[in-house]
Amino acid sequence: MWRKRSAGGVVILKLSALACALAACAAPAVASDVDFHWDGRQFVTQDGGFSLRPKGRLLLDASSTEGSAFSERNFYGDEVRALRFGVEGMVGEHLFYTAEGDFAGDKAILRGTYLAWRDRWAGKDVELVLGNRLSERGVDGSSSSDGTPFLERNAVALAVIPLKGFYGWGGIAKVYGADWHVTAQVAGDDPGNKGVARDVTSYLARAHWNPVKSGQGIIHLGAWGFYEDFPADLASHARNTSWAGHINKEVQVPLGALRDPLHGAGYGLELGAVRGPLWGFVEAGRREIDTRSDHVAVDATAWTAGWMITGENAAYSSRGGTFVKIGPRSPVSKGGPGAWEVAVRYQTLDNTDAPMGGKGSEAEVGLNWRLEDWLRLMVNLSHWEVMHRAGPYAGTDEGDSLAGRLQIVF
Repeated sequence: MWRKRSAGGVVILKLSALACALAACAAPAVASDVDFHWDGRQFVTQDGGFSLRPKGRLLLDASSTEGSAFSERNFYGDEVRALRFGVEGMVGEHLFYTAEGDFAGDKAILRGTYLAWRDRWAGKDVELVLGNRLSERGVDGSSSSDGTPFLERNAVALAVIPLKGFYGWGGIAKVYGADWHVTAQVAGDDPGNKGVARDVTSYLARAHWNPVKSGQGIIHLGAWGFYEDFPADLASHARNTSWAGHINKEVQVPLGALRDPLHGAGYGLELGAVRGPLWGFVEAGRREIDTRSDHVAVDATAWTAGWMITGENAAYSSRGGTFVKIGPRSPVSKGGPGAWEVAVRYQTLDNTDAPMGGKGSEAEVGLNWRLEDWLRLMVNLSHWEVMHRAGPYAGTDEGDSLAGRLQIVF
């Protein structure tokens, strides 16, 4: 094919030319497959087929309690409520991924870590998930902490909850319509709740519907439920619900130890309305636990309302029926006031169906200032009342708690 000269010049030249031609043709293809560029939000390949976005969440909390008849309950405390770092992105058009770890509390645990396939079937958006993801239970319980209006989720989300906790390894299927959505989940242990949940299996479902959805406003209706099988070697089950915030461990509504639990179930209803910057929701839920000798019910209610003072639309997503993060119309970095929101809440929890269970109520007002899309300051002031049947805090007690949070989410 090549004519040979005495010095091999033709051969060398021809081969060199062929090598250069092949390299020139191949180089762009290789670069487009593996080279990333930063588009201002995430790393993306040249062809857009793969993306990677860093994500993080920092919640710094502080609280103070006064007015209790027990001196142990009157104290100031602070904590790193959450310190999360992770990545999320997509592979191709339909496969999405998230991996996130939380390093608060002197331990590292997995939070949202899953693969999701998103597509459109029969005219509906469908999402199939495998991994560890927040379970859906009510408006507050289904919402991420970067969108909830108070520092802590309401009593329904905190008390009417399966043994596994807020998260759990398993599979989820979601279907979205124009004004509704349905989700079903089978979940095992929550990796961040290992000390409580061992070999537990939970079956959960939730649906919401917006019978009115227009420029005049939105009506929200929702229902949810779960069933759980407890491990055969679980000798007892007890869950005390934090009251007046997460930091003060001395203010709780006790359930008491339930001996030889067999299985449990929970269910709840949601009703709400949104009109521009105004919103309001009512949630009620019940958890039932069967033991070898007894049947125990836990009842919780929460009434919540709010107003976006600076005129932004309420932080409600009609797609999933949840609270979501909203950005201010005029952020502080651009000379604006940011987004200001005032919220009020009244909630109750009754565990007295259990032999050693207590009860509690709380009236709360919150002020939220979102300076930027990624930065929010929160202040909650609450008056609470709890009743214990036994122990060091036996009887009825009340007090006032003031709590604040610096929240950074990106």
